[in-house]
Amino acid sequence: MPIKEENNFGEITISETVLRDITYKTVEKFMKEEKIYNEKIEKDLSKNIKIVHNKDDSLSLNLKIPAKYGENIVEFSKKVQKSIKEELEKMSEIFITNVDITIESLEYINMGEEIEENPENDYSEEYEEEKDEEDDQKGSE
Repeated sequence: MPIKEENNFGEITISETVLRDITYKTVEKFMKEEKIYNEKIEKDLSKNIKIVHNKDDSLSLNLKIPAKYGENIVEFSKKVQKSIKEELEKMSEIFITNVDITIESLEYINMGEEIEENPENDYSEEYEEEKDEEDDQKGSE
């Protein structure tokens, strides 16, 4: 059901698709920041967002999402709720009554994208230099 508002200039209508897209992008961004976004979440997320238009013209949302393994599930869920509520209210000026979260699974941190060689922790070059110095000392004896 679209959201409509009238003002001095005419009528503004925001479709449920737009509200769903805002919610989707907000959750996607949050999951990427938490390093647990993957193809399964991408595939399932859009069908796990339900938007309910309340009688007082506010919205309620129901989401089914995974939580981050090793993190407090309640705190994780509160952060998602806050992100969604703030983003929807900022972009649409529609009051969000509640954001209900159901945690369906746990996801491990996606380390594949985060692995980087850190030259500060690469001791192989240091080791080679020490070995060369030892060899030089032995050769000069």
